[in-house]
Amino acid sequence: MGRVRLEPKLQCVAAGLPWLGTSPGRTPIVRTAGPTARRTRSALFTVCVAATALVASTLGASLASANPTPPPASFTLAGAGFGHGVGMSQYGSLAMAKAGMDASSIVTHYYQGTNVTPVPDDMAVRVNLEFKKKHIRTRGEAVEGDGTLQANLSGTIVTAAPGESFAFTGDAGAVVAAKVVGGVRQELGIFPSVSLTWSGLANVVAKNGSFNSAGHRYRYGTIEILPTSNPSRTRLNVVNSLRLHEEYLYGISEVSSSWPDAALQAQVLAARTYALSAIAAGPRKACDCHVDDGRGPYSDQVFSGWSKQSGAMGERWVAAVNATHTSPTTGMAILYEGQPIRAFYSSSSGGATQASVDQWGGDLPYVRSVADPWSLSEDNPNRSWTVTVDQARMAQAFAAAAVQQVDVIARDPSGVAKTVQATLVDGTTVTKSGNQVRNALGLKSSYINAIDGRAGVPISVPQAPPAQTPPTQAPVEQPVVNYERQVTMLTPADREVRALKPFTIRAQVSPERKGLRVWFQRMVDGEWVTFKKKRTRSSGKVRYRVPEAWPPNTTQEYRVVVVRKKQPIGVGDVFRVSVVPSVKPRSVALITPSVMDVPAGKPFAIKAKVRPKRKGLTVWRQAFVDGEWRTVQRSTTKKGGRVVFRIKKAAPAGATYTYRILVVAKKQAAGASQDVTVNVSG
Repeated sequence: MGRVRLEPKLQCVAAGLPWLGTSPGRTPIVRTAGPTARRTRSALFTVCVAATALVASTLGASLASANPTPPPASFTLAGAGFGHGVGMSQYGSLAMAKAGMDASSIVTHYYQGTNVTPVPDDMAVRVNLEFKKKHIRTRGEAVEGDGTLQANLSGTIVTAAPGESFAFTGDAGAVVAAKVVGGVRQELGIFPSVSLTWSGLANVVAKNGSFNSAGHRYRYGTIEILPTSNPSRTRLNVVNSLRLHEEYLYGISEVSSSWPDAALQAQVLAARTYALSAIAAGPRKACDCHVDDGRGPYSDQVFSGWSKQSGAMGERWVAAVNATHTSPTTGMAILYEGQPIRAFYSSSSGGATQASVDQWGGDLPYVRSVADPWSLSEDNPNRSWTVTVDQARMAQAFAAAAVQQVDVIARDPSGVAKTVQATLVDGTTVTKSGNQVRNALGLKSSYINAIDGRAGVPISVPQAPPAQTPPTQAPVEQPVVNYERQVTMLTPADREVRALKPFTIRAQVSPERKGLRVWFQRMVDGEWVTFKKKRTRSSGKVRYRVPEAWPPNTTQEYRVVVVRKKQPIGVGDVFRVSVVPSVKPRSVALITPSVMDVPAGKPFAIKAKVRPKRKGLTVWRQAFVDGEWRTVQRSTTKKGGRVVFRIKKAAPAGATYTYRILVVAKKQAAGASQDVTVNVSG
């Protein structure tokens, strides 16, 4: 009698019975013929059904145990504080100042074992204003000065008058410099670096920035334009070098100037000390700077330059800086064992500051966890916060398909969530650090007090101190105009448009209604001028296509106004359009000398070459007459991009002329040469 050994699944299939099992089990002997075949089949049926039921029961029990309910659609996280929580709490210092504590008491509470002592601070600090940008533009402004801006180009000083500007580009490990006058670009050459000085303010913007927007204005020191070291992909760093004692500190914009004197002075002490420790460490190689302006790449102290000193109640901040001076060359700083500390600070903690070793791993003896109930005062808008995170985002944070539950399973001594655990739908767990969860979910801090109402590891939060009456006068609020209609701009607040190209202005009026009168306005000589009138569609939307942007190298302001009987009932936010040239920039290099002495009555020629070279380009020779450039001769480039302007006779004797060569395309200047000075001798 033949015997065949079958796998369990095939046994059931061969018998025509269902199979749900996956375990190999023990393979029985099956009779394929003979009188006992029916009994074997019956027994096999019993085995298969029993195995199937057992597997189904076991699988169901396992799934029920791992996932009794569907994964939640969202998670609610409750926490406190804003920032890393290491060192001084800014809102904590505010509450302590209101409670009557002085600046020294505030900082020595947050930085344990330190003292406040006068130290020399008249050295220069190097501040990165723009990091690895391809294009930089600068101009001077007449505020507390005449507005002139001087560029030192390898020993040659070139001056830009008010309204004129410099443009810089990185190329082949060097700085390409140009001067822009009246929208015309005049090439100055290629230099290892450029140094700027000014009378008044220096306005510095990157490629997409607008000279007319707020900020980016600097009163003190010098500015350097430095190329990065990679010749194949050169970018520019902009560094402001200025005196720490007052010039740098006047521009620190970390807290409101309306705060009490003690809180402002505590911020000055921390800022000065932070800068001193950075100077002691030496310039960072990537930026040739000690600190950045707070916008990266290192996220140091916020340095806004002139806007802090000249802004609302800026005189109070200046007074706070001056109050920490002990002589014209020294100021109060926070020291540990005689050396300036690394004075870390953040907006606020969750009730206790975090030790540096718990946050970054560096064990600094003066940055331990200390009680900080002051951070929980009513002045702090982040004394508590709640965030709802949807399932998809939470699952992404833990690199899982779905998350069933999230808990804090470990905390450091400050109460910060040290380890957060996610339980997945299959019962397995994944852990992340508190900082990883904060970054993945965009939380204000790692002080996560509860998730879906569960604290996980218990946390003891100190009680907030009683509210104190501010000793300082609150800032004067500007009157608010409440319009009948709201105008939401659908056009970006700042955009760049090429000259002669059209662009569209879009807005949404709410409550929506068809037929509302809308005026499109442009700022002209300090006044809003209406250039187009339209009506809203049924959706409340309105749009207008401006035929062309003009002139180049200007920034124009626009707004949308809803009117009734010529009176505004809704006004949109101002948005700016930077008009950039729409022609390919070209350089014009002189072949003839930039200074020529020509005998009276003799002919002479001005020769130049245009790059990138091309035959047939339109070129003008212009003369500087009565304070403006006038076109006196036209020509086109020859083969190789060369152009020659021939003047038949130099006259009269003793005269001096200034010329330049201009490349023109689409009514725009594509490039200009250096000025050519011609002296006519007798």
